[in-house]
Amino acid sequence: MKLSTKGRYATRILLCISRLQGDQPVPKKRIAEQEGISTDYIEQIIVPLKNAGLVNSVRGLRGGFRLAKDPAQITVYDILSASEGDINLVGCLAEGCSKSDSCVVQRVWQGASDKLREYFSEITLRELHDDYDKRTADQPIMFNI
Repeated sequence: MKLSTKGRYATRILLCISRLQGDQPVPKKRIAEQEGISTDYIEQIIVPLKNAGLVNSVRGLRGGFRLAKDPAQITVYDILSASEGDINLVGCLAEGCSKSDSCVVQRVWQGASDKLREYFSEITLRELHDDYDKRTADQPIMFNI
């Protein structure tokens, strides 16, 4: 299984918003600069995240994006399912299969898909944010003159 850029970028975008939002929403341009993602692609990725109730947008001069929930209440599974759709290793689990009555390996694909969902459900945006803070705390401060 390979996640698309939508799922990976959606996770990075929400982590960026979590890190930067403070009292003000985070402008799309700032996210683009921080993450190296085009503003157009950010807009495409944000739409399903807004629809899933994970992020809100604020219009206007001081507009941007804010998390719709506390980072401790947003899991990686929430982000991936909003951006990628339900996590199934094989299409026949979601779409059904003409051989499902006699398929002896379907339980293997179902079990693996369940484990992935369980794993991603255990990791919160707050944990990722804390991990980011720990990693960057050891980085020297650079002064470019």
